Amino acid sequence: MTLGLRSTLPILACSLFLAGCVGGIHSGGKESYPPQNEVPIAANFATNTQLKLQAAEHWRRVADDAAEALAKGLASGGKCLPGRGCVALYLKRACETSGCSPMRCDTVFNRIFHNELLTALVSRGYPVSSVPVAGALVVEVDSQAVAFTANRPQYRYAGQPVEIAPGVWALRDAISLVDSDGASSARTDDPDLNWYRARFAGGRTPQNELVISVSALTPEGTYAARHTGVYYISDADAGHYACAAASSVRVGTSRTWSIPVSGECSTGRCVQSTEGAAR
Repeated sequence: MTLGLRSTLPILACSLFLAGCVGGIHSGGKESYPPQNEVPIAANFATNTQLKLQAAEHWRRVADDAAEALAKGLASGGKCLPGRGCVALYLKRACETSGCSPMRCDTVFNRIFHNELLTALVSRGYPVSSVPVAGALVVEVDSQAVAFTANRPQYRYAGQPVEIAPGVWALRDAISLVDSDGASSARTDDPDLNWYRARFAGGRTPQNELVISVSALTPEGTYAARHTGVYYISDADAGHYACAAASSVRVGTSRTWSIPVSGECSTGRCVQSTEGAAR
């Protein structure tokens, strides 16, 4: 009897200790939360998907989506309709300058996306000018690459849970491509069983993302249409979205800017301007 009591005491002590220390740990719905808490409880957003840019063809699709969104916005507002009531659209390049200070560096993505967006707008019947035109709507593109922490959690498909006995579960998945009749099939649409799960991007969750905003502004400076998209980019391709080199070089007490001529961003068509360091 004594031995039994002694063996029970450590268990009781541990139980009491845990009960006193984990009072803030709950399971279940919101009704199981404590009535008061020192800070708001961190929660996840509802699960959604985000496209991953992995090829120049993907850039073309993003540009086409942006052009379509601008077209819908302009049409709903009665601004710059193809064939009537539209002077032109002036598509600004991302690297155009203001005075002696470049607005932003040019990147591989910026150059190609500019051309793809131009093609998409022209194909929709819009007159697009490469130089400022009086009364034209100005189309601006702002792209910003953002780097987050590495090794973020990534969803992994592991099959469908199946209860094979009370309290006993297993994961079931297709190990070959077959259609509903059991014949070999390379299709990926339901109800075919496709264990490749090709709709999910391979590898880890990318560390880098890209935010692209395309706007159409009236001559008065008001926004007539705007579209913003957020995409993952392959970490190995991050250099396509970053500046290739510094935009200025300091020489002694002065700083020399290589300023691209308006509308032209190639290295061979730049003018230089030197300003004092004090400025």
